[in-house]
Amino acid sequence: HLLLCHMLVTPISKFCCSVCLDLLKDPVAIPCGHSYCMNCIQSYWDTEDEKKTHSCPQCRQSFTPRPVLVKNTMLEDLVEDEGLKIFCRTDQQCTGYICPVDEHKGHDTVSAAAERTERQRELEGSRHNIQQRIQDREEDVKLLQQEVVEKVDVLLSNPQAEPETRAEFLRYSREITLDPNTAPKKLLLSEGNRKVTYIREHQSYSDHPDRFTYWCQVLSRESLTGRCYWEVEWGGRRARGVDVAVAYKNISRAGTESHFGQNDKSWSLDCYNDSYFFYHNNVHTRVSGPRSSRVGVYLDHSAGILSFYSVSETNTLIHRVETTFTQPLYAGLLVAYRTTAEFCNLK
Repeated sequence: HLLLCHMLVTPISKFCCSVCLDLLKDPVAIPCGHSYCMNCIQSYWDTEDEKKTHSCPQCRQSFTPRPVLVKNTMLEDLVEDEGLKIFCRTDQQCTGYICPVDEHKGHDTVSAAAERTERQRELEGSRHNIQQRIQDREEDVKLLQQEVVEKVDVLLSNPQAEPETRAEFLRYSREITLDPNTAPKKLLLSEGNRKVTYIREHQSYSDHPDRFTYWCQVLSRESLTGRCYWEVEWGGRRARGVDVAVAYKNISRAGTESHFGQNDKSWSLDCYNDSYFFYHNNVHTRVSGPRSSRVGVYLDHSAGILSFYSVSETNTLIHRVETTFTQPLYAGLLVAYRTTAEFCNLK
């Protein structure tokens, strides 16, 4: 009776080996009071033989010499009786021993040991499934990482091609307006600041540190980075020509060196007298191309590409520059006397 009472109030963990985590098999108690399967503690101590001292896996108490193990028959009986408990699957609870109580009659019952074995098998299956899913996900992640690496390698080895047709250029079109604060007093801005005309009458512009004071040239309000395309239409009665340029914002505003293309802060295509000249850092190069009153400009800032095109039904390359741009650029126009130039509306 005392044995049965003890079993009813003792948690099942007390009958489990802390090494194999299963019910004790051939249970033995070591000097510190903890109990293990005989094979489990022997195997554990075998690994400690070289240290000449042996310890308890739970409390770490050391023993010298190696204790002699004796089977604990009373504990063995308790463990065996623990295996005789009945588990009611219908009510999901342990009912007692051998004969279930009346309230569980007709229910689906098995021995507690069998239920524990089944639960352990299910848990092991779940653990295996989870590990497999984790492994599958890790493999998926590795494949995705590899795809990203391959795509980046392709992009780095094959930079995006430059546009070839006018339709392709227009995909990168930018709406550009002129900055009145950069216009000298002989330049009249109109059409929402998209158009500039060289006139004799001085405009009533206020003083501004960004205003050009020597040459009749003007910069855009918008800064340009990335891939951009715009077109400039120029003309006028007895028009003499136009410079289509890009420049850094810190270009000089006064003196002869402020002319587009005559410094290291600007690049300019001069369109005069049925000829083209490209200027940069005060070095000019005569370039050829079909004559047109419309010039297209393509900029790939990060790639350092600047191209000028003669625009008619198609775009014909006039000149192409490969360099390194260190600042955002601004579109520029320098107009000769009686000349009008306008940023075209391409939208």
